[in-house]
Amino acid sequence: MRKLGLLIAMILTGIFYSIILLYFMDKPLFNNLFLHCLIMGILYGLTNFIIFLIYDKQLDKIKRLNYQLKSSLLMDNMTGLLNRRAFDQDINKVINYGVYSLIFLDIDNFRDFNNHFGHAIGDMVLKKVGKTIKTCVRATDRVYRYGGEEIVLFLSDCEKANAIKMAEKIRSKICQLDNGEFPQVTVSLGVSSYPDDGRSIHEVIAVSDKALLKAKLSGKNCTISS
Repeated sequence: MRKLGLLIAMILTGIFYSIILLYFMDKPLFNNLFLHCLIMGILYGLTNFIIFLIYDKQLDKIKRLNYQLKSSLLMDNMTGLLNRRAFDQDINKVINYGVYSLIFLDIDNFRDFNNHFGHAIGDMVLKKVGKTIKTCVRATDRVYRYGGEEIVLFLSDCEKANAIKMAEKIRSKICQLDNGEFPQVTVSLGVSSYPDDGRSIHEVIAVSDKALLKAKLSGKNCTISS
């Protein structure tokens, strides 16, 4: 509908220009002045509309490529999760109001998978964990591969009690993963929330990180909140 309106506007503009051109021409292209203005207007409108369509198509292509490039810079290729760069960008945009929660997750004994079975198996475990987490979160939640085997979840409009429930749901599902001949995959999780655990996102991050460390020191495969 927008393009049709643009075409009509271009044709009308062409008709207007054809009327002006009459003053500078010895005689019109057609004996009928109305026909002269109409045909000139249509030719002008169609020519400019075709040029616009070509330009618009190229512009859309450039926009898609730019979006894909930007997305690739913020995505972790292995897991399909957002990466550390995306996390660092997003936390600077967080406005401290309402309620939000953070979950720090670490795959237990991950180095053993790499050291004993090879990095290909470690990569497989990372992919499985990332895929499992995606099935547990809401559309509004953000999931990042923070580094190595550590993953961070940002849960907007989520109180601590609900964040703990989600953390336990994730932990339980990961425990149930079929890892074939390889050891069972387990994770440790640390949960914190705003405003309960800090006055800024950075304070909440620090609390969640400490809770994760406590979970690791408590025997792993558990969820600890601040």
